[in-house]
Amino acid sequence: MEEDKIKSEVKMEEMSKKFDNSYQDVIEKLNEEKERLENELRHEYRAARKYVRSHPEEGLAYSFIGGMVIGILLSKIFSR
Repeated sequence: MEEDKIKSEVKMEEMSKKFDNSYQDVIEKLNEEKERLENELRHEYRAARKYVRSHPEEGLAYSFIGGMVIGILLSKIFSR
């Protein structure tokens, strides 16, 4: 009876170690993916800033057009 108890405890410990290892692997993979995404986003952000700085007139035109469209939509919504 006691041997069965000891065997079951050993099995449980082995299973918990396997789960711990698999969880650690998943956490490590997620951290690597997070770092990759951070680097990619940082690169895209810098490229976007560089583009906006080199083409300010386009950004101003898009902002103006967007403001006009939003203004027209809001005026139609609230005029009812």
